[in-house]
Amino acid sequence: MELSPRRCPLRRGVRRPEGEAPRLMHGARGLSWGALVVVLLLAATGCGSDDSKDASSGSGSKAAGTPLVGTQWSLTDGAPLGVPTTGVSVTAEFAHGRMSGSSGCNTYGTSYTVTGTEMRISPDIVTTLIGCSDGRGAVEQAYLARLPKVRSYAIVGTTLTLRGANGKALLVYAAVDGAKAIVGNWNATSYYTGNAIVGVAAGSTLTANFEAETVSGNSGCNTFNGPYTSSGKTIKIGPLASTMMACTDPALQAQEQHYLAALQLATTYRLTGTRLDLLRPGGTIAAIFESAPAAG
Repeated sequence: MELSPRRCPLRRGVRRPEGEAPRLMHGARGLSWGALVVVLLLAATGCGSDDSKDASSGSGSKAAGTPLVGTQWSLTDGAPLGVPTTGVSVTAEFAHGRMSGSSGCNTYGTSYTVTGTEMRISPDIVTTLIGCSDGRGAVEQAYLARLPKVRSYAIVGTTLTLRGANGKALLVYAAVDGAKAIVGNWNATSYYTGNAIVGVAAGSTLTANFEAETVSGNSGCNTFNGPYTSSGKTIKIGPLASTMMACTDPALQAQEQHYLAALQLATTYRLTGTRLDLLRPGGTIAAIFESAPAAG
C-alpha cells in the first residue's frame, strides 16, 4: 500500500522541570521494530489534534471566554485594595507586551510577560503626574503597588484574576463592553482641525451624548445629532445634522466646523478610565473627551 505524505504542523514542546530529560528519549531504545513501524505509519497518515494555544492569545485557562490581549479590563472589588474604591475607575489593557490603563488618578504603562498561565509585570511603571488629593490617590498607590507582585493569571468567562506567588487573588477585573461603556455624556477637551490637535476654546463647550444608536451634543454655537454604529473597538459616526444658528465669533465658527468633521473621521475608539479617545485611521486622534459629571 502506498502512503501519501501529509504535512503536519509543528507542535510546541512541553515544558519540563529544569534538568529533566524528555521521557521519549529515554524510552526510545526499548521500542520494538514493530512498534516503530506503527509510529512511522501514524506519522505518515495523520497527525493528532493540537490543543495547545499561542501564549500571545492570552488565554490563562482552557475555559477562558475572553482574550487577555485586546480586551479592556475594569477593576472590581473582587480583591479589595484596602482603601475605598467607590466612584474610582481603574482599568488595564494588555497589548504587544505592554500593560496600560487608568490607575484611578493618572494613566500608567509598564511591560509584562506571559508564559502559559504565568505572568510577570515590570515594577518600572510610568505614570502621568496629575496630583489627586482625594481618595483616587490612595487607590492609585495601592493598585500600582500590587502589579509587580503578580505571578499568574486566569480568565473565566469575562473575569480576569491576577494572583500572587501564594495563589491569592491580588486584582480582579471584569471585561468592559465598549458598546455599553461609551454610552453617556462626554465633554470634549481637544479635537483634530485637519492639521493639528487643539484644545477647546476658552469659554466654549463641545459635548457628545452617545445613546444606543444616536449621538447628539453641543458643537459650540449649535446642537447636532445623527446616527452612529459601534462593534468591538470600531465606530462610525454620521452623517451629522445641526441647527443653523450663526456664530458671532469666527473662531467659534471654525471650531464648530472642525469638531463636527473630526467626529465623523473616527473609525475606532479607546476608553481609559473616564477618558474617551475617538481615533482616526492609523490610531491618530480625532477627538478627546472626559466623562461629564453626573447631574445633580
